Amino acid sequence: MKAECVRIGAARVCLAMMLALLVVPGYVVAPVLFAKAGSVSLAGMLAGEIFHAANISILLLAVALAFFWKRMQGKHTKANRWRWILLFVVVALVAMNEFVLSSIMADIKLQMGPIEDVARDDPQRRLFGMWHGLSAILHLLTTIIAVLLVALGARPAIAEPVAGEPV
Repeated sequence: MKAECVRIGAARVCLAMMLALLVVPGYVVAPVLFAKAGSVSLAGMLAGEIFHAANISILLLAVALAFFWKRMQGKHTKANRWRWILLFVVVALVAMNEFVLSSIMADIKLQMGPIEDVARDDPQRRLFGMWHGLSAILHLLTTIIAVLLVALGARPAIAEPVAGEPV
């Protein structure tokens, strides 16, 4: 087995895992937690921990993916440029959610206390809702961009494909 094949496979695994770490916590686990946890505060705390672990994992996978891509560096094609740009955007959005928005929301929650005890029209709760909504939008955008990255594939254009050669 050639080293190039291993790098391509590893890059594909990184892309798949990054997408899974966006989809599963955001669109499977969090809704189940909020439906079944019994407490909105408990569900939010657990979801926050899950998102934290997923975000850090995505950032580490992005570093690994960049390493594999750099080792497979081929022709400078438009598709390759887009892969790097999209990866950078994914990293920027995940980092913003992890290191900026989650900190802001944690501070608001600390000041506010359990959300079940706060009136819906309370300014702190509305402020939290606004930041949470922004975080959800960034998560959705990140997921869509990760889908585009997976669709572009893991392999940079190195040379013209040879008929019958596996990619």
